[in-house]
Amino acid sequence: MELTNKQKAKLKAIAQHLDAIVKIGNKGVTKAVISSMNEALITKELVKFSVANSDRKVRKEMMIELAEATDAILVNIIGKTGLLFKVSPDNPVISEKL
Repeated sequence: MELTNKQKAKLKAIAQHLDAIVKIGNKGVTKAVISSMNEALITKELVKFSVANSDRKVRKEMMIELAEATDAILVNIIGKTGLLFKVSPDNPVISEKL
């Protein structure tokens, strides 16, 4: 699924009120991180997460890796925080608003 700029803007607006609920530590994108993110995406569809690494390039690579591993869309990156979106077949609350 491709998102339009308007849809991305709407998701970013919704995400302003969210806290980062998944954190990627120094070990990177592990199976535990992927599992946690998959669970969060199924229940919430839109998940804000953070990366602890201080290197900008490494952080971006980790965010892209997590998006690919969870088959989600990387909506936005701001500093150490990323935003993932994936339509939930069981609970499509946010995706219905797009």
